[in-house]
Amino acid sequence: MGTLGIYTEMAKGEENGKRVSRLRWFALGCLAGVTGVWAICAIGLRVNGTDSEPIGIYWAISKPPARGDFVFALPPPKPIFKLAKERGYLAAGPSPAGTCAVIKEIAAVGGDRVTIGAEGVRVNGLLLKNSAPRPADDAGRPLQPYYLNDYTLGTDELLLMSAYSQASFDARYFGPLSRTTIQSVIVPILTWK
Repeated sequence: MGTLGIYTEMAKGEENGKRVSRLRWFALGCLAGVTGVWAICAIGLRVNGTDSEPIGIYWAISKPPARGDFVFALPPPKPIFKLAKERGYLAAGPSPAGTCAVIKEIAAVGGDRVTIGAEGVRVNGLLLKNSAPRPADDAGRPLQPYYLNDYTLGTDELLLMSAYSQASFDARYFGPLSRTTIQSVIVPILTWK
């Protein structure tokens, strides 16, 4: 190999080295970005992309859950949540049910009386807005309400609802949940729609 060949090989080696260096910086940038997003989520960022509550960005706050609060909850391993995942109401995720978390409003707490019937959900006798169970989902598949008649919630039970959407998958279909499903109380930061 002549002198020209050696210089050509050296130039190729330098170019390959620059490519490898750029790829390393790109990979490090991606890793830093993913780590940053994970860290922000770990300290409280929550995102809602469903129509059950206003779409947008929420922030977890340190406060005991109370009636009227929005919460970030992980569904328990109940058959209704398996069905919700199969039908696409809830995406797959890290909850005990194998679904993503839900963002809902606490409509009732321990000691409240709850009735879930054809006309909707009543808490202490008051009918909640947009709470009537639908007979079928948008694909025409039947929906079964979780019927309750003047049921008094236990001290560990909550009723999670959405007054925002008539089509919400909420307590009208899955009933009361344990307080242990609540991961955090959340407040909206930026919402739209």
